[in-house]
Amino acid sequence: MNYYALFYEVVEDFVTRRATFREEHLRLAREGHKRGEIVLAGALAEPADRALIVFHADKSQVENFVRKDPYVVNGLVKKWEIRPWSVVIGNENVPPPSDSSPRKILRQWTARTSKEQWPRYRAYFSRKVLPDLRAVDGFLGATLFVRHAGADVEILVETSWRSLESIRAFAGSDLEAAVVSDEAIAMLTEFDGRVRHFEIAASDRAD
Repeated sequence: MNYYALFYEVVEDFVTRRATFREEHLRLAREGHKRGEIVLAGALAEPADRALIVFHADKSQVENFVRKDPYVVNGLVKKWEIRPWSVVIGNENVPPPSDSSPRKILRQWTARTSKEQWPRYRAYFSRKVLPDLRAVDGFLGATLFVRHAGADVEILVETSWRSLESIRAFAGSDLEAAVVSDEAIAMLTEFDGRVRHFEIAASDRAD
């Protein structure tokens, strides 16, 4: 997870207008703080024209907060901006996320191809699939497995993610829908239209 600073530029009569929406805004902020996503939050004073919220989270989680914030939804925020924040001193004091925080997610998809098409798909995976995945905030890694079974080649792709929100940024609202391009379909004999997700509960690696 990275640090992000969320800046709000608010309307001139913000202090007066915020009363109706303040409790819901604070509830969202408290929940984010409890999950370990929000480090600090507050408004600038003299004048009260800006606010700052510091996140230790995925960028998608910051964007999700903005979409739900009643200050934004109801027009009290004229402009907002999310900026990556490189913390030099103080990040060692950030409390760890609570046990209720989302765990890392494994996304699994299978397909079949022919022996003739397998080299093409393997090259496509390296040339196209991996760069697209790396561009998604919250993507942690991918592994392409292969099993030669007679005339067929079985393919297993496993990707790991920081959260379901990260997967949503990649796959859309239907998280279990497989993301398969027309170029890939042309190389496959069959493929899963749905994927499976697993929470990574424990892992180990030999040195």
